[in-house]
Amino acid sequence: MALGIISLLIGLGFYWVGASFVLPFSFVEIAVLVIAYFYNAIHANDYEKLIVDGNSIKIESKIGFKITQTQLVRSLTRVDTLRHMNEIIHLRQGVKYSYFGKFVHANLRPLLAKKISERLHLR
Repeated sequence: MALGIISLLIGLGFYWVGASFVLPFSFVEIAVLVIAYFYNAIHANDYEKLIVDGNSIKIESKIGFKITQTQLVRSLTRVDTLRHMNEIIHLRQGVKYSYFGKFVHANLRPLLAKKISERLHLR
């Protein structure tokens, strides 16, 4: 908010000395700051959750306002990483699949995939 006020004051100062085209750019800058603030507020609580419970795997992810849930059978699930998608973890059971690890650094995803695979096949 302070950055917007400073920008507005600078724009008004230039407007008063005769440079009237600076003020519209100040308004554009404030609009972009407001859009960025709301975008950050919407995505501040994005998450992914993987729960291994008995013979099922529950994958839940929230990105923005969209919540997706997938449930897979533990014994039928394969775990892979996809090179063309920056090593994202791909959990699949036949034609049913889900991606996991969007919020994990790409260098750590193969290790996480290995840990998930070990956990799934451990009884």
